[in-house]
Amino acid sequence: MTLLLLAGLAEATPVFTERFDRLSGLFKERIVAPKGGGALNKYEVANGVITFEADSRTRRFVSIEQKVELRGLEWLNVSAKVTLTGVSNPPVDAVCGLFVRFDTGEVVPARPCANRADTEPHHRWVPVPAGARDAFVGVMLSSPGTLVVDDVVADPTPPDLKTLVRGSFVYHWLGNDAFRDDHTDQNDTVWRGALGFFGGKADRKLTYWKHTDAATLETFAGHAGSAYVTPTEVHSVLKSDARALVLAAASSLGAPGPLLSEGLAIHLAGDWEGRDTRLSTRTQVNEGRATTLVTLLDAKTFAAEVPERAYLMAGAFVSWVAATKGAETVGVLYSTLTEGGTAAQNQAALEAAMGAPLATLEKGFRESL
Repeated sequence: MTLLLLAGLAEATPVFTERFDRLSGLFKERIVAPKGGGALNKYEVANGVITFEADSRTRRFVSIEQKVELRGLEWLNVSAKVTLTGVSNPPVDAVCGLFVRFDTGEVVPARPCANRADTEPHHRWVPVPAGARDAFVGVMLSSPGTLVVDDVVADPTPPDLKTLVRGSFVYHWLGNDAFRDDHTDQNDTVWRGALGFFGGKADRKLTYWKHTDAATLETFAGHAGSAYVTPTEVHSVLKSDARALVLAAASSLGAPGPLLSEGLAIHLAGDWEGRDTRLSTRTQVNEGRATTLVTLLDAKTFAAEVPERAYLMAGAFVSWVAATKGAETVGVLYSTLTEGGTAAQNQAALEAAMGAPLATLEKGFRESL
């Protein structure tokens, strides 16, 4: 085990490095538990790693943490090698591996709870919240499974971020991946349209992070994929991501699945990859190539559909609902359809909001084209 204390930001040395040859005396146990007692999960340091085990009977969880005095630091770059097995349907707030806990109360897991086996350390950039004086870098397992961790490092060196404040956005990117005026203009148009559609405050601001790829996005957002959205931030591999902006604007309403989320993004953008959704979908209907609404009501079958059929019809359908029933009905659909819902469940929600059977809606929609 090697321990390097922070000698000063200018030296850019790690806050600490823990190899788990043996457990550093600076690492402390902390018991995380709901009210009441119950079984405590187990951990041990052996063979150069730390291993945690928990099962369905575990009610209390131990974390191993080391305190870091922030001393004006703005970022922590934390990393570790993690092997996680046996995790299934973890609690939403579960921590399965490396995390940073600030004295302001914010807890930032390095990654979601998903089974994995890292051959190289996984990094996570964590911004220091305003007012935070101390952080606690640690590892824990608060879901049934087995966790093995090695090579924990916390580094204070900040990322090479570039920043631009324009319109309703604070933009961040790395290196030479700058935003052009057409990107920022498109983002402003979609953002204002989405806020207006849902009745949001026109002056609501958003931070937009542009990442070079999905792997880089995960190191900043802690989530895998090409986009990750919160009510105040968008992380995307695109410089103009209409879908992500719509999801951010409507984040308080729910997660309706792609028929509504993708469809509304396309509706507000005005086209899909330069194609008029109504005219293109009409051509597909006339040629017998169009998909069906019931296919698009299930997120899995939507994803399996040919993109030009799924996305064009989703955009055309939301435009039709907005034109015939108004934005309020689109909002109802947005809050009642669900990403994880089956086609039957989402069909029932659609029929209730629209006041007609799916067959009637499909017929009316196609005739409107």
